[in-house]
Amino acid sequence: MSSKLDPVKTLIVSFIFSIPLSFLLIGVYTTMLIYAAKTGSSEDAMWEYMEQEELQ
Repeated sequence: MSSKLDPVKTLIVSFIFSIPLSFLLIGVYTTMLIYAAKTGSSEDAMWEYMEQEELQ
């Protein structure tokens, strides 16, 4: 029962899934930068803060 993947269909499905994912990443990054601007910290400090939150 081996079925070969159609490259065109695979490409279309990957684009359909990548568009919402990229919007999600843009939203998270923008939110992080806005929060960093409000608190007066740099982008690197925000990445460190997020990594600390992730480790807990």
